[in-house]
Amino acid sequence: MSTISVNVPDQIMPAIAKRARNSGFADVNEYVTQYVLRLSERQSEVEELAIEGLQSGPSLPWDKTEVEDMRAALKSKYGG
Repeated sequence: MSTISVNVPDQIMPAIAKRARNSGFADVNEYVTQYVLRLSERQSEVEELAIEGLQSGPSLPWDKTEVEDMRAALKSKYGG
């Protein structure tokens, strides 16, 4: 396993340590390792979805009703 050194501002280190504890990790190193791994996996998923979208053919413009329906759904789901 390789090791890297990361400088973290003193004011955010307590928050990182708290997240690590609250998430059940043994220490900050384990937490950061898993966080970076999940971030990398998510980036790969986003890239795959982008490629899939590009290969799906030409897009069609949305009409006003579709945009308003999406806006209402997002407001309902996330508030606003």
